[in-house]
Parts: sequence; C-alpha cells; structure tokens
Amino acid sequence: MVLPCAASRNAWQDARYRLGRSLPIMLSLLAWLGCFLLASVSFAGEKVPTKLDCVKMPCRTILPGAVRFIPSKKGPHLAGYNKANMLVGWVVLSTDVVDVPAYSGKPLVTLVGLNPKGVITGVQVIHHNEPILLVGIPESKLHHFSKFYVGKKATSRVVVGRKSPGVLAVDVISGATVTVLAQNKTILESARAVGVAEGVIKLSQLTRGHFVASDRLLSWQEMVSKGVWGRLTVTQKQMGVKNPKGNFIDLWYTIADAPQVGRSLLGKLTYAYYMKKLKPGQHLFVVLGNGSDSFKGSGYVRGGIFDRIRIEQGLRELVFRDTDYKNLTSIETKGAPSFKEGAVFFSRGAQIDPGSPYQMVFLGSRYDGKGAFHREFRQFKSTHRLPRTVYKLDGPDPNAPVYVQAWKNKKGDIIFLVSFLLLVMGIFVARRYTTGNKILLKRLHIGVMLTSFVMVGLFMRAQPSITQILTFLEGLIKEFRWELFLSEPLLFLSWIFIAIVSLIWGRGVFCGWVCPYGALTELLHLVGAKLGLKPYELPDKLHRKLRYLRYFLFVGLVVVFLIQPILGEKLAEIEPFKSTFLVYPWQRHWGFFTWWVVLLAVSVVWWRPFCRYVCPMGGALAIFGSFRFSGPKRRAFCSSCKICTKICEPKAIDEDGTIDPRECLNCMECEANYRSDEICPPLIGLKQLQEMGAEADKKRWERLQQQLRDV
Repeated sequence: MVLPCAASRNAWQDARYRLGRSLPIMLSLLAWLGCFLLASVSFAGEKVPTKLDCVKMPCRTILPGAVRFIPSKKGPHLAGYNKANMLVGWVVLSTDVVDVPAYSGKPLVTLVGLNPKGVITGVQVIHHNEPILLVGIPESKLHHFSKFYVGKKATSRVVVGRKSPGVLAVDVISGATVTVLAQNKTILESARAVGVAEGVIKLSQLTRGHFVASDRLLSWQEMVSKGVWGRLTVTQKQMGVKNPKGNFIDLWYTIADAPQVGRSLLGKLTYAYYMKKLKPGQHLFVVLGNGSDSFKGSGYVRGGIFDRIRIEQGLRELVFRDTDYKNLTSIETKGAPSFKEGAVFFSRGAQIDPGSPYQMVFLGSRYDGKGAFHREFRQFKSTHRLPRTVYKLDGPDPNAPVYVQAWKNKKGDIIFLVSFLLLVMGIFVARRYTTGNKILLKRLHIGVMLTSFVMVGLFMRAQPSITQILTFLEGLIKEFRWELFLSEPLLFLSWIFIAIVSLIWGRGVFCGWVCPYGALTELLHLVGAKLGLKPYELPDKLHRKLRYLRYFLFVGLVVVFLIQPILGEKLAEIEPFKSTFLVYPWQRHWGFFTWWVVLLAVSVVWWRPFCRYVCPMGGALAIFGSFRFSGPKRRAFCSSCKICTKICEPKAIDEDGTIDPRECLNCMECEANYRSDEICPPLIGLKQLQEMGAEADKKRWERLQQQLRDV
C-alpha cells in the first residue's frame, strides 16, 4: 500500500488543527473532575488481610474439628488441634506462600485447609479485587467454584474447563475465565506448599518427570545455549565496596543428574561414582565460582556448613554441609572457561524438585570498617529451571503460568478470531476493490457486524472494554505484568488488532466494523429503518458539543482508577458491555438493567448514540487514531460537494469536505462514492465527455481533471 506524501502531510496538519481547536473544550470539561475526585477520595475500599489470624478468619470452618491453632515450625501456616489435643491439619493464607495474580493483577486472598492425609478440607476466599465479581458476576459463583476442591487430594491434577484423561475437570465461570484459572492455581499451590513442608506430600507426587538420558557429551557453549546453567552475578558495586572493580562473586550452578550434563562436567567415571552414592530424592548440584569473594565463605572449616549459599524452592530450603561437599578442581567440559573454585554438592538436606524453578541464594559479606569484627551482609537471589532437554515432565506443567492454560483452552476460538480479524484487515487493504461496488461494500459491512456480534460478542464473549485500557495505564505507572494481559488471549489479540488498524486506518475499523456492541446498535438501527421508523438526530449545534463527552469520561475514569481502582471499575460500568455479553442483564441491579434497555431502545431510531457520545473507550481510541496514515480517499472537488456530507451518519465530514478521523467510523461509503461514476459529479461529467469524445469540450475536460485531483 503506497500512501501519497501530500495526503499524509495534510491529514497530519488537519489532525493537529482539530486537536488544538478542541483542546480548550476538553480542558474546560476537566473542571468537573474536582467533584469527581472528591467522591473517589471519600471511597474507602476493604482493607486487604495480610496476616493469617484465626480469631478473625473462619479457620475452624476451613479445618473442621480444630479448636486451637498454633504457628507451625515449618512455614508461615498454622497447625490445628482438636479438643483432645490431636493434630487435625493445617490452615494457610494463600498470599503467605504463593503469588498468583488474577484478572485485577492482584492475588485472590484465600484460606486453605489441609489434613495429614494431604486432602483439602476447606477453601474460603477472604478478599479479592476482581472487577467482574465486584460489579458483574455474583461473588457466590466464585465461592461455589472453590468448594469443588474440598475433599480432593492436593496432589490431584485439576484442569479448568478442558476435560482430558487422568485429570479432574472443573467448570469455568463464564465471563470470569482468568479469575478461576488463577483461583485453581492458588488453591492447589497453597495446599501443596503446606503439604510438602509438613512432609505429607512428596515431590514425586507433584511434578512427575524424569531426567533425559543421552550418551552425547555437551560442550560448554551448548550447555549455555540450552539453559542448563543458572547464573548469579554480584558486582563489587552492589556489595558497596569502595572503589569497586569487577565482580564480587560470579556463580554458575546446575543440577547435574542427567548423563549428558554430569558426564560432560565430571567425566564418566566420577559421574558414575557420585550417582551411586545418591539416595532416592537426592540430586547432584554443581557450583562454579569466580570473583573476589568465595561461595565457601572466608570462615569455612570442615565440620561446618556452607553459610554463603543455599537453595530455596517454595517453603523448602537446602543448606549444604561439609558432608555434602566434594571439591571440584577442574571440569571436563569442552570449551569451558576457567573458574577459581568449584564444588559438587549432594542435596541431602531437603527434597528439591528438579522439574520446578529453584533459587540460588548468595549471602555476601564484607568488612564495613565499623568495628574490628563488624561486617555487612547483603543477600542476592537468582532463579533457574532445568530445560526440558534435560528434565522432561510426564504430564502438564504445574508451574506453567495461568495464561498458558488459557491459550490452550481457547485454541479453536483463537484460530477463528485471528482469521476473522485478518479478513477485516484484508477488506481495508483491498479497499480499492471492496469500495468499487456500494452493494458489495454494504453486504461486507453487515456480514462483518453480524459475525462480530454473534460470534465475537455472544459466543466468545470477547468484547474489548475501557477496563483493559485502565489496567494497561496502571501497569505502566506501577508494575507492568505481561502475564496479566496474556491471560485473556482473545482480548489480547483484539487489542493488537485495534492498535494496528487504528494507526493505519483510524479507530473506525474497530468501532465501526468489529466492536460487538457497536455492531449490535447499528444492526438495531437497520432493523428500525426496515420497520419504517423515523430516525432521530441531534441538532448540529448540540451534537458538536456533546461529542466531547466521551473524552471527558475517559480522562475522568483514568484519574479515578489510578486513585481508587475499585471505584474506577464500578464507574466504568457506564459501558453496557458486561450486561450485554457477560451477565444476564435481568440478573443485575435495576440501574444497570435500565441503562442497558434504554441504550438499546434508542439505538433503534438513533444511530449509535452510545458510540458517538458516551463510550470512553471510543474516546481513547479516537485520540490514539487521530493521526491515521490512510483515511478515505478525497478529491479537490470534495471541498465544494455536499453529497458525502449529507449521507455521513457519524457526521465526520465538515463543511469544507475534510474528514475528522476521530469521528469517522470507516463505513467507507464516501470512498465508494469517490469511485462511483454514477454518484461523484466530476466522474459523471468525465463519463459524459468520454461518451461524446474528449475533443467536445477541452476546457471542461481540463476542469474535471483538476477536480479529480486527490488531496
């Protein structure tokens, strides 16, 4: 697609002019934010519980039979005892052991009970920030979902919404997929963390897998490229050393049980000797070090422990003793660099799961000059996980992010949505042909809108919303987490599409063609026209003022959301999308239901009233797409012709013939007129002259050619 430089430059200058002209109006509207913010500041959300407290929390309900709770010595959970002072089990607050962000980006604070047989005895959601459960789906559905896990072993393989052999399947809550995926992982990982810490669950029950056996020796470069090594580097500057030069410590570490790793590092004989000494559940850890300090510690002596390094995995901690240590003076790996020190450790102190991520923890120590023996300590961590070429899981990965399962569950929907969006883009890429026939263009438009409303909206429930823009802005300011956006694959793909088409053709490709709710309202208006209902339209003077409302609402929602996210989510309910596609409208508060009914009713006689005046997401996209690269084709004659101005339903064409990219919904009727020799006056005149012969009127021919010049 080749874009005329002049047209692009004129579009840019026109957009700048319009933005400057509307800026005073937008700024004046911001005065309303004073009252808006006073209401938001006065809103106080529920305090998030951060500490397990069985006086305030229903621990007895979660762990039936327990009457007394005391802290466990093996983790942040509590042990529950009955009246006979016998151990009943344990209770844990999920946020003490796992961090699984849900749709809101914040974890679901959940109380979980586990008995000595490794069975989940109870689950209770204590606090959440899920917007869909605050103003949409009843919270009782999440509690009902959580009850599924009661009576199930913590080692059970549970999959949300996707049935497969050998696993338990739990139904998804329609419209809250990400929330339940996060809750599934929260419940199971919390129970498993407690079970492993207390010794009632073995690691072999969780991550079923095996080391890949291969006789092929690996070079150092191959090990690095495959991710065999974990690495922890601490500079002297990070340790606070005066006049820092180089690294304080540079550690390379891995689990060397796999033959292709162990033999490459230690040699065949040494590797075989060490493997014979390993007991079930134990592993070989190889640690190599460079730098000005030592991972052994300056005070290391035989008979002690290695206090400078340790391995952490969840609640498990592996500290190496001198009896676990074998000095490694050299490594056999081809192409390996030289190291100042090396060691082979046997993991006898704790069970470590080789199929899950683990952390190398280094405790750095340096003399700080405050006393003869006074030293400063600083701790550093690095996470590593063996690649699948070294350790292969025998089933689903329990450590996989929530979004991985979400993408697997919606594979069919993803294929359909991508195909549909590519088709829409194809219509605009080939618009020279698709706008060449007005009847074809209209049929394409109606077909796309029907597909969007029925398939994308009703069936797949993939209606983009202002809440995703608000969450994105919050992530940019606070903490951006890709997994949060990836957890809704259909929305993620939709927003990629929106970003691309808005920059190229303007926001109208989405708003005017693909938006499920926008499609519904326009289809309703077409039905009203078929029924012979008289259309309604605001006077131009009022229309020109009211169209700025959506920008005001967008800015107001952004400010409130950043101050009070929960209130911002509630105010975002000005969008009727949840009532249309996620929740039965008659099951909602009467105010939401009334708003939903009114908008649809007036849409029958009023063309897209919500989209044109109220939609905050439309306002955001209009700002983003103000400087589109390729708007509808225009000619010099368009400045004096009013044909397209009169038929433009969003009133995006001004008196001078220019098109406002923020108002244009890309129906492309004006471009169809641009190509029609039955509608466009210069083309009609040119056609007549061609029929008479160009020599009939040279001056008129030249005048028409001038009028047909693109701008």
